[in-house]
Amino acid sequence: MLRLIGNQFKRPTGFLGKIISKIMIKGNSQDYDKIIPELEIKRNDRILEIGYGHGLGVNRISTHYDCHITGIDFSELMFKEATKRNKIYIENKKVELNFGNFLAFEIGSDQFDKVFCVHVIYFWDILADPLAKINTVLKEGGAFCLFMAKTDYLKTMKFTKDGIFNKYSLDQVVDELRRAGFRDISHITNDKGYIIKCKK
Repeated sequence: MLRLIGNQFKRPTGFLGKIISKIMIKGNSQDYDKIIPELEIKRNDRILEIGYGHGLGVNRISTHYDCHITGIDFSELMFKEATKRNKIYIENKKVELNFGNFLAFEIGSDQFDKVFCVHVIYFWDILADPLAKINTVLKEGGAFCLFMAKTDYLKTMKFTKDGIFNKYSLDQVVDELRRAGFRDISHITNDKGYIIKCKK
Protein backbone atom coordinates (compact mmCIF):
# COMPACT_ATOMS: atom_id res chain seq x y z
CA MET A 1 0.00 0.00 0.00
CA LEU A 2 2.81 2.42 0.89
CA ARG A 3 4.50 1.67 -2.44
CA LEU A 4 1.22 2.41 -4.22
CA ILE A 5 0.98 5.77 -2.46
CA GLY A 6 4.60 6.57 -3.27
CA ASN A 7 3.97 5.84 -6.94
CA GLN A 8 0.96 8.15 -6.88
CA PHE A 9 3.12 11.03 -5.68
CA LYS A 10 5.46 10.27 -8.57
CA ARG A 11 2.74 9.90 -11.20
CA PRO A 12 -0.86 10.44 -10.04
CA THR A 13 -3.50 8.31 -11.77
CA GLY A 14 -7.15 7.45 -11.25
CA PHE A 15 -9.25 8.10 -8.15
CA LEU A 16 -6.35 7.75 -5.72
CA GLY A 17 -4.36 10.15 -7.86
CA LYS A 18 -7.08 12.77 -7.46
CA ILE A 19 -6.83 12.43 -3.68
CA ILE A 20 -3.03 12.67 -3.81
CA SER A 21 -3.35 15.72 -6.05
CA LYS A 22 -5.34 17.55 -3.39
CA ILE A 23 -2.68 16.70 -0.81
CA MET A 24 0.01 17.94 -3.20
CA ILE A 25 -1.77 21.25 -3.74
CA LYS A 26 -1.84 21.91 -0.01
CA GLY A 27 1.76 20.83 0.50
CA ASN A 28 3.26 22.51 -2.57
CA SER A 29 1.50 25.86 -2.30
CA GLN A 30 3.99 27.30 0.18
CA ASP A 31 6.90 25.87 -1.77
CA TYR A 32 5.76 27.72 -4.89
CA ASP A 33 5.49 30.88 -2.82
CA LYS A 34 9.16 30.46 -1.93
CA ILE A 35 10.61 29.45 -5.28
CA ILE A 36 8.79 31.79 -7.67
CA PRO A 37 10.44 35.00 -6.36
CA GLU A 38 13.83 33.29 -6.70
CA LEU A 39 13.27 32.89 -10.45
CA GLU A 40 13.61 36.67 -10.81
CA ILE A 41 11.16 36.64 -13.70
CA LYS A 42 11.47 39.41 -16.26
CA ARG A 43 9.06 40.58 -18.91
CA ASN A 44 8.92 38.26 -21.92
CA ASP A 45 10.93 35.53 -20.18
CA ARG A 46 10.37 32.06 -21.56
CA ILE A 47 10.02 29.65 -18.66
CA LEU A 48 9.85 25.86 -18.45
CA GLU A 49 8.41 23.97 -15.49
CA ILE A 50 9.25 20.28 -15.33
CA GLY A 51 6.55 18.32 -13.51
CA TYR A 52 3.92 21.06 -13.24
CA GLY A 53 1.50 18.71 -11.48
CA HIS A 54 -1.80 20.41 -10.76
CA GLY A 55 -0.63 23.59 -12.53
CA LEU A 56 -0.61 25.76 -9.43
CA GLY A 57 2.82 27.26 -10.08
CA VAL A 58 2.05 27.87 -13.75
CA ASN A 59 -1.13 29.66 -12.75
CA ARG A 60 0.55 31.88 -10.17
CA ILE A 61 3.29 32.94 -12.55
CA SER A 62 0.86 33.57 -15.39
CA THR A 63 -1.35 35.67 -13.14
CA HIS A 64 1.41 37.95 -11.89
CA TYR A 65 4.06 38.08 -14.62
CA ASP A 66 4.17 39.02 -18.30
CA CYS A 67 5.99 35.96 -19.60
CA HIS A 68 5.44 32.69 -21.47
CA ILE A 69 5.39 29.35 -19.65
CA THR A 70 5.83 25.88 -21.09
CA GLY A 71 5.22 22.84 -18.91
CA ILE A 72 5.90 19.11 -19.23
CA ASP A 73 4.42 16.40 -16.99
CA PHE A 74 4.08 12.65 -17.52
CA SER A 75 0.86 12.24 -15.54
CA GLU A 76 -2.20 12.38 -17.81
CA LEU A 77 -4.35 13.19 -14.77
CA MET A 78 -2.16 16.17 -13.87
CA PHE A 79 -2.14 17.31 -17.50
CA LYS A 80 -5.95 17.41 -17.47
CA GLU A 81 -6.19 19.17 -14.10
CA ALA A 82 -3.51 21.73 -14.96
CA THR A 83 -5.16 22.40 -18.32
CA LYS A 84 -8.46 23.17 -16.61
CA ARG A 85 -6.77 25.42 -14.05
CA ASN A 86 -4.91 27.38 -16.72
CA LYS A 87 -7.53 27.34 -19.48
CA ILE A 88 -7.65 31.11 -19.98
CA TYR A 89 -3.84 31.41 -20.22
CA ILE A 90 -3.62 28.51 -22.66
CA GLU A 91 -6.26 30.12 -24.85
CA ASN A 92 -4.38 33.42 -24.99
CA LYS A 93 -1.11 31.58 -25.81
CA LYS A 94 0.60 32.58 -22.56
CA VAL A 95 0.85 28.95 -21.39
CA GLU A 96 1.64 25.73 -23.25
CA LEU A 97 1.22 22.50 -21.29
CA ASN A 98 2.56 19.20 -22.60
CA PHE A 99 1.87 15.60 -21.58
CA GLY A 100 4.98 13.46 -21.76
CA ASN A 101 8.30 12.41 -20.26
CA PHE A 102 10.78 15.30 -20.05
CA LEU A 103 13.74 13.12 -21.04
CA ALA A 104 11.97 11.75 -24.13
CA PHE A 105 10.25 14.99 -25.15
CA GLU A 106 11.78 16.88 -28.07
CA ILE A 107 12.85 20.38 -27.01
CA GLY A 108 15.26 22.53 -28.99
CA SER A 109 18.47 23.94 -27.57
CA ASP A 110 18.65 27.44 -26.05
CA GLN A 111 14.88 27.80 -25.71
CA PHE A 112 14.33 29.06 -22.16
CA ASP A 113 15.46 31.87 -19.88
CA LYS A 114 14.41 29.97 -16.75
CA VAL A 115 13.76 26.31 -15.94
CA PHE A 116 12.41 25.15 -12.59
CA CYS A 117 10.89 22.18 -10.80
CA VAL A 118 9.35 21.52 -7.39
CA HIS A 119 9.63 18.09 -5.71
CA VAL A 120 10.64 16.37 -8.95
CA ILE A 121 14.30 15.50 -8.39
CA TYR A 122 13.53 12.47 -6.16
CA PHE A 123 12.08 10.66 -9.16
CA TRP A 124 15.21 10.93 -11.31
CA ASP A 125 17.23 7.76 -10.67
CA ILE A 126 20.25 9.20 -12.47
CA LEU A 127 20.71 12.97 -12.25
CA ALA A 128 23.23 13.36 -15.07
CA ASP A 129 20.75 12.92 -17.94
CA PRO A 130 17.98 15.35 -16.85
CA LEU A 131 20.50 17.96 -15.70
CA ALA A 132 22.36 17.76 -19.01
CA LYS A 133 19.09 18.23 -20.90
CA ILE A 134 18.10 21.19 -18.72
CA ASN A 135 21.47 22.76 -19.47
CA THR A 136 20.88 22.22 -23.18
CA VAL A 137 17.39 23.78 -23.31
CA LEU A 138 18.49 26.85 -21.32
CA LYS A 139 19.76 29.94 -23.09
CA GLU A 140 23.30 31.02 -22.28
CA GLY A 141 23.15 32.79 -18.92
CA GLY A 142 19.77 31.25 -18.19
CA ALA A 143 18.85 30.03 -14.70
CA PHE A 144 17.78 26.69 -13.27
CA CYS A 145 16.01 26.58 -9.91
CA LEU A 146 14.69 23.60 -7.98
CA PHE A 147 12.98 22.92 -4.68
CA MET A 148 13.80 19.68 -2.86
CA ALA A 149 12.99 18.45 0.61
CA LYS A 150 15.73 17.62 3.07
CA THR A 151 16.63 13.96 3.41
CA ASP A 152 15.63 13.95 7.09
CA TYR A 153 12.24 15.43 6.18
CA LEU A 154 11.61 12.76 3.54
CA LYS A 155 12.55 10.01 5.99
CA THR A 156 9.70 11.07 8.29
CA MET A 157 7.18 9.94 5.64
CA LYS A 158 6.47 6.21 5.46
CA PHE A 159 5.65 6.19 1.74
CA THR A 160 9.14 7.46 0.82
CA LYS A 161 10.86 4.35 2.20
CA ASP A 162 10.08 2.00 -0.68
CA GLY A 163 12.79 2.97 -3.15
CA ILE A 164 10.61 5.22 -5.32
CA PHE A 165 12.00 8.40 -3.78
CA ASN A 166 15.72 9.06 -4.28
CA LYS A 167 16.83 10.91 -1.16
CA TYR A 168 19.62 13.06 -2.55
CA SER A 169 21.68 15.21 -0.26
CA LEU A 170 22.38 18.86 -0.97
CA ASP A 171 26.05 18.06 -1.66
CA GLN A 172 25.13 15.31 -4.13
CA VAL A 173 22.88 17.64 -6.14
CA VAL A 174 25.41 20.47 -6.14
CA ASP A 175 28.13 18.10 -7.37
CA GLU A 176 25.90 16.82 -10.17
CA LEU A 177 24.99 20.37 -11.20
CA ARG A 178 28.68 21.21 -11.49
CA ARG A 179 29.31 18.11 -13.60
CA ALA A 180 26.44 19.14 -15.89
CA GLY A 181 28.15 22.47 -16.52
CA PHE A 182 26.18 24.79 -14.25
CA ARG A 183 27.86 27.69 -12.44
CA ASP A 184 27.08 30.23 -9.71
CA ILE A 185 25.40 27.51 -7.66
CA SER A 186 23.78 28.72 -4.44
CA HIS A 187 21.03 27.56 -2.12
CA ILE A 188 18.50 28.80 0.41
CA THR A 189 17.59 26.59 3.36
CA ASN A 190 14.35 26.43 5.30
CA ASP A 191 12.98 23.95 7.82
CA LYS A 192 11.56 21.72 5.07
CA GLY A 193 14.13 21.79 2.31
CA TYR A 194 16.35 23.67 -0.11
CA ILE A 195 15.92 26.01 -3.02
CA ILE A 196 18.94 25.48 -5.26
CA LYS A 197 19.78 28.09 -7.90
CA CYS A 198 22.37 28.05 -10.67
CA LYS A 199 23.14 29.42 -14.11
CA LYS A 200 24.21 28.02 -17.45
